[in-house]
Amino acid sequence: MTGTVDLGVSTVHYDGFLPSGAAAVTPVLRWDRPAGMLTASGTYLRFESGHRSLQGLLAGSFLTPPAAHAWRGEFAASAGASRYLDFASFWHVVAEARLHRLGAERGLWVGGTAGTTSYGTAPRPVIAADVGVWARRSEVTLRLAVNHAQVGDTTYTDLESSAHAGRGPVALEAKLGARVWSRGGGRGVYGEGSATIWVGGRTAFVISGGRYATDPISGSITGRYLSAALRVRTAAPRRAFPRDPAVLHARGADGATVLRAARLEVHADRNRAVRLVVRVASAALVEIAGDFTDWQPVALGSASPDTWEVTLPVPSGVHRLDVRIDGGAWIVPAGTTRAPDDYGGDVGIFVVP
Repeated sequence: MTGTVDLGVSTVHYDGFLPSGAAAVTPVLRWDRPAGMLTASGTYLRFESGHRSLQGLLAGSFLTPPAAHAWRGEFAASAGASRYLDFASFWHVVAEARLHRLGAERGLWVGGTAGTTSYGTAPRPVIAADVGVWARRSEVTLRLAVNHAQVGDTTYTDLESSAHAGRGPVALEAKLGARVWSRGGGRGVYGEGSATIWVGGRTAFVISGGRYATDPISGSITGRYLSAALRVRTAAPRRAFPRDPAVLHARGADGATVLRAARLEVHADRNRAVRLVVRVASAALVEIAGDFTDWQPVALGSASPDTWEVTLPVPSGVHRLDVRIDGGAWIVPAGTTRAPDDYGGDVGIFVVP
């Protein structure tokens, strides 16, 4: 399990209301496995006017094993609630099914959502469908999606594009969208951007801002914002490897340390698909283990004689990983930042935007 807490300040201007400053606390807990994830998060906002807001969300997803032609199914569900202590309360429960086709540098998906939401009145049904494509070039991922939703008597269609880029400790994200058709959900263009800069393995600075559209499912109304936050990682999964350094460093017949040269490449996509590529010569088996696999070994597939890869739902943030080649020692691959672990060895640090 991993955890973070964001401590930040914002200026917020909801449409139809006066602008206001706010202080925010946002804790997040994530439990990750190779084929699924569970996230619990909350936000407490206190505005300069004295008004307060509480929000909570529990979400999970499960990916089926790859089928022919790289097709994978995804099943997800989320339940959330928010309360504007001097205004109104909202809640929603939805389930989603998606079919993904994941390629090395591009992919597509089609999905459907059904559920219920309430704005403090009688529950209203939710039905939605979305389709999208994504492409990756070097460290930049581009995404284009169309979403159509009906929430009670409110209906709307959104066209969205997004870009994600990351290099080392810096991650950048931008989104541009338009509500091209609507009945009761508002219309217009919206866009958001954010920058996350990690300082060490536990602390990051996050700057974000923009304009977002009304979301009839969660109960948020259109607004503009600018925020700055300090993100602190509060919990990380314990590494399950033995403390004995011999397990981490194999020895040859002459007693010298024998380490296989390997390089890690991380190709991240916002659509919960993170492709991990290990380049190593003359290997028959390549495995990884990290906090996102609960430190259980996961075998990679061979993409070429010197390239091995796997696609996993790795959440955004800082992660730890080691690589094992042909059943040998667990090593820190090139392309990561070497750091000491809690068991007398080393671990590789990498960032997912």
